[in-house]
Order: sequence, then structure tokens, then C-alpha cells
Amino acid sequence: MTTQTHDTPVVMADAVIAQVIQLKDPDEAISNAIWWRVAELLRACTTATASGPHLTTTLLEHAFTATDDVLSSLSADSDPSTTDPDAAYASTAPSGLGALAATRHSCLLLARLLFSLDRTTPAMLATRVNQLRRALTAWRFETLDARISTAH
Repeated sequence: MTTQTHDTPVVMADAVIAQVIQLKDPDEAISNAIWWRVAELLRACTTATASGPHLTTTLLEHAFTATDDVLSSLSADSDPSTTDPDAAYASTAPSGLGALAATRHSCLLLARLLFSLDRTTPAMLATRVNQLRRALTAWRFETLDARISTAH
């Protein structure tokens, strides 16, 4: 019974994600499989940002693996003619945010793409995932600096 109660939120979340992905434009250049990888990336990042300090490093590594998975799948699945040259100049997280806040902001921007019914270009998705990866990198360094400071 405990397992069933524990699995219910995940099953419900997966059902919502499946519904959103089904509603996406069938002519969109990004495949459903990639959108599922994006959903897993967001799940990994959300778990990492909500974790306690003792799990942060492990969960950050899972999030990095998920970003790499999305980016490699996107590059293998994309049609070069659908790239958006202006996407590389898309806005980044506001300056002055801490690394954790920048990571959360980047997750929010990525989630907006996942839940949007507007077409998303592969270049825009890659830009958002790369922004998240940079925020995760800054957060990793901030976390490591904090550990080194408290160790001395």
C-alpha cells in the first residue's frame, strides 16, 4: 500500500506531461521523445534544487547527465533547416541572482517551453538547456566553495 501511495504523484505527473506532449503541434521539429527527456531533466533539477545539502552533489550530477541527454538527443534528432539563428541571443537569467536562484529561473524558462502549445525550434530548446547547464555549473561551484569554506 505504501508503494502505491508513493507512486501516485509520479503517475499523475507523467499523465499530465503525456497530455501536454500530445497537444503539441504535430509539425513541430522536436520529437515527443525529446520532450520526455526535457520532462526528466526538469524533474531532476527540481529534485536537486529542493534537496538537502547532503544530497545536492549527487542530484546535481543527475541533472548534468539529464542535460547532456537532452542536448545529444536534440542534436541527433534535429533537422538543421529548422534552426533559429536568433535563439543563441535569447535572454538569460537576470544578473545578480544567486546560483540556486539562477538554476530555478532556468528551470522555469525550460518548463515554459515544455508546457507551451506554441512551436519551439530546436535551437531555442538547445539554448534553454544550455542556459540551465550554465546555471547548474555555477551552482555546483558555489556548493563546492561552501563545502571547502566550512571544511577549513
